[in-house]
Amino acid sequence: MARHSSPRGSASAREAPLLSDPSGVRNRLVTPLMVLAGVWLLLAAWILGYPFNDAAVDAQRNETGVGIVVLLTAGARMVRPRGWLSDLIVLALGVWLLVAPALIDYGGPDVTPETARTNEVVMGIVLVALAAVSLLLLFRARRGARGEAG
Repeated sequence: MARHSSPRGSASAREAPLLSDPSGVRNRLVTPLMVLAGVWLLLAAWILGYPFNDAAVDAQRNETGVGIVVLLTAGARMVRPRGWLSDLIVLALGVWLLVAPALIDYGGPDVTPETARTNEVVMGIVLVALAAVSLLLLFRARRGARGEAG
């Protein structure tokens, strides 16, 4: 009795784990995590209960601006998978969040809520990590594609 192949490919190819395809991990895992990070940056001031002083409002504006750009970048990645430029944008935004509390100072350490500073540093680390992982997966996928072609 002969086995016929499915028009959708072999069962083993369909059941291949997500992690075996670097571009799949990049598109199906990293991009949604970027969306979550962007949403968090937009909502963090209310969820964490920033006070309504000038320093906290400045921190909120900074986080909102970064969150909007992260969401737009992740949205563009969902519509059509992007190359390294989207990762560099997210990387730059992550670095900005890491250094912003020190550069902007938001009215001084006595005025700026510790929660706002901590949130920006943590989210900066998250964005840098997501961008770095995404870049590594992109280069790994491209190297694999060159290896298969060569």
